[in-house]
Amino acid sequence: MSGTADPPKTGSAERLRPPRDVVLAVRLMYAGAALTAVLGLLRLIDPDAYEDVLDTSSGTSARGSYVVYLFVVAAIWLLVARYCAHGSRRARRAATFFAVLYVAAVAATLAGSPRFDAYNVVSVLIAVVGAAVIWLLYRPDSRRWFLRQHPPTS
Repeated sequence: MSGTADPPKTGSAERLRPPRDVVLAVRLMYAGAALTAVLGLLRLIDPDAYEDVLDTSSGTSARGSYVVYLFVVAAIWLLVARYCAHGSRRARRAATFFAVLYVAAVAATLAGSPRFDAYNVVSVLIAVVGAAVIWLLYRPDSRRWFLRQHPPTS
């Protein structure tokens, strides 16, 4: 089922609104940002749970920088969502790149050391959200939204 039944008329307000698939993808990106922030909070709440993953060869921990990294990634989710809602082709490509990268990283992590813990559950949820976002952003109505001519700005 496509996002809109009839193509909008030229010059109408409907033409300025993103299709339902894009709106849903943007909402899922907000959920992905929230889940990424939850990963950061998990690291703050239980810092010793993943210390083996974050230990560097010098014996120091990268915990603080990893938490900051997760909050930066959450901000990127929000930024990409905002620009996708406005029809930015670059934002759609960025969403695709980041989602594919994250899904591959989660698959590699789970293949290497499958553990059933809160961190991996949230990571898998984020990967599923990322895959759903990409699917929604490349549906027919979404493609038309990103390929349309942008109105001139003053």
